[in-house]
Amino acid sequence: MQDRKRRILPKSANRVQPVNTVGGTHIDLTKVDWNNLRLFRLAVRSGSLRAAAIEEGISINTLRTRMGRLERQLGLTLLVRSPQGVTLTAAGEALAEMTAAMNEAAFMRDRPADDVLLRPKEITIGCSEGIGTLWLTPRILELQRLLPGLTVNLQIDYNLARDRTNEADISLTFEMPQHQDLLVTRIATLHFLPFAAARYIDTHGVPQCVDELRDHRIVEHIGPGVRSELLDYLIGTDRSPHLVPMRTNSSLAQLWAVAQGAGIGGFPTYISEITRAVEPIPPALNIRRELRMAYHANARHSPAIQIACNWLRDAFDSKTYPCFADVFVHPEAFPRRKEGPVAQLFRGIFDRMERFSSERKPTS
Repeated sequence: MQDRKRRILPKSANRVQPVNTVGGTHIDLTKVDWNNLRLFRLAVRSGSLRAAAIEEGISINTLRTRMGRLERQLGLTLLVRSPQGVTLTAAGEALAEMTAAMNEAAFMRDRPADDVLLRPKEITIGCSEGIGTLWLTPRILELQRLLPGLTVNLQIDYNLARDRTNEADISLTFEMPQHQDLLVTRIATLHFLPFAAARYIDTHGVPQCVDELRDHRIVEHIGPGVRSELLDYLIGTDRSPHLVPMRTNSSLAQLWAVAQGAGIGGFPTYISEITRAVEPIPPALNIRRELRMAYHANARHSPAIQIACNWLRDAFDSKTYPCFADVFVHPEAFPRRKEGPVAQLFRGIFDRMERFSSERKPTS
């Protein structure tokens, strides 16, 4: 209604709609500064900018500056200043309703109720050891920058089959979660190829077909949900005692062993974005696994969840990283990056391995 009186003190509000739209006003919270949004809620809850500034322990001018910055980030006018004081605009009322709804979200039900979504202590992301260690950890500073003052709890699991959606705010999983109250989306497709180091190739050559794998050495990755039994289907169970010189439940340990020349390892093709110490070799096995992102449906109102989900989508964006596209792209077609968010873990040792790879004579 055009003539309805604006209010500055909405002590409670109805739950926000499933998208960031209230009363026809669209509000995108993914780009705002976390603290500015918190201060806006504090001002609404306190009843005035002055009361909020006193509670926060800052000057009224500082709070006005922060509110102006929030308005610029959103591209909306939230507050109108007049001789009678400060009142909320329609957009301000919409944001007040939205933040009140965030505060009620049940996915944080085991944590203190007040401001648990606007000022939580941490956000938990659950994922496999390989993805968490090799792909997400080198990018974690960007998420910390987007969520200042928030602890990022990266929970890594060696059991790829275990459902951790009740333990993490956001889960990355290869299996479809069974809980009904989850929002689940496919975030990437992982494609797997055999990889080997230059020193192994110089000594043992490369297999040209699946049958020739029996004459090589394989560093095996084992564990629940890893699907290591696929090796039995590929080459059978009647194996040479020298076929598997090492097996491990750690993706990182497997990568180190293969990079040192211990044998051939099966890796997702994103390994080529991390290091050139190992390279893809024949045969092309065309093995793929879908990676899903899941979080509780009532957490969709949380800015922290939105920001973390967008960060994860960027990390697995198939336009930037073709290794995650639904259609297989060979690593030879990946863009060669000189700089950027490409992981270079333990760079000194990997550099030495890569120099060995670049200096060796090409095989015929």
